[in-house]
Amino acid sequence: MIRLAVLNFAALCFLAWTWWMGYLGFVYSHDISRLSYLITAIFLAVMVGVFAGRTNHLDRYEVWLVTLGLIGNVVGFVLALHHIDMNSLGTAEGVQKVAASLLAGMGVAFCSTLVGAVCALWLNVNAWIVSK
Repeated sequence: MIRLAVLNFAALCFLAWTWWMGYLGFVYSHDISRLSYLITAIFLAVMVGVFAGRTNHLDRYEVWLVTLGLIGNVVGFVLALHHIDMNSLGTAEGVQKVAASLLAGMGVAFCSTLVGAVCALWLNVNAWIVSK
């Protein structure tokens, strides 16, 4: 249990550093689908279970977190491509609108995938520590 506490304290310190540097805020603010919040909520609930001794299905939760991140990736690409109007590409204003739409969609795609992968990795390391 001590190794588990030390590992998670170190991870929380790293998380605090990312927040202080502005990286954490960037990730959550650029995911306009808010799927990253759902992934984080599931991760936190599972982590509470880990410290309460419920570790039976950690591998299943890892898969769910990655899958939700990948769903966010697909949602991001759909959002990026949904508002593209090929007829508007003839004007500078139209190109700017298409670029803004693409950037918003890519924010969802990459940020939700990042959150899902990091949470799954963190959970995987916790599962490894618990199994020892």
